[in-house]
Amino acid sequence: MSIIGKVAILAAVLVAAQSSPATNSADKDERAQLAALVKQQFGSTFTLPEKFPTPLITGDFDGDGVEDVAIVADSKEPIPDSYAFKYDVADPYGAYFGFGNPAIASTFNATDPRYNHTILVIFGAGPEAWHAATPKAKFVIINVPFDNITTGRILLKKGKPPIFVIRAVESQIMDSNVFYDAKKKKWHWEPGQTLE
Repeated sequence: MSIIGKVAILAAVLVAAQSSPATNSADKDERAQLAALVKQQFGSTFTLPEKFPTPLITGDFDGDGVEDVAIVADSKEPIPDSYAFKYDVADPYGAYFGFGNPAIASTFNATDPRYNHTILVIFGAGPEAWHAATPKAKFVIINVPFDNITTGRILLKKGKPPIFVIRAVESQIMDSNVFYDAKKKKWHWEPGQTLE
């Protein structure tokens, strides 16, 4: 290898090493902003899990044309602050199996660290969408088993466009879909794949 080639490789390594702290700093800043948003909208009982693959996803989850957000968080007590911070607690996974009362179901996975993550959903309002100081609605979704979340789409009815869903990816078992029925104002869970 020529000296010019070795210098080019060394320069690339130095640039990568120098840019790495900036990336980490940017990640820390973004995480701090996300933690502040969670605390502002849902209270201090919610924390962001360390090193989660996808801490947030966006999509139009209620079908009103305004961008919404779903954020992965942890909380041992998701219900007590629901009145003060004006969010609804939903357990669509439990409801699918006949155990839909969040007050009772919120204790089911409290001791299992693999499945005690919650999904915080903010329905956006106006031009600021989910960044708005006063969102359209807020939800805490409990007991859904997942290792990661992504945005997906499913067809619910023939002749209707596909809707955006929160795709709950559970790597060892199955993928599932969490979606909002705007007419019934209710969250649903069901196993299965989404449209790509």
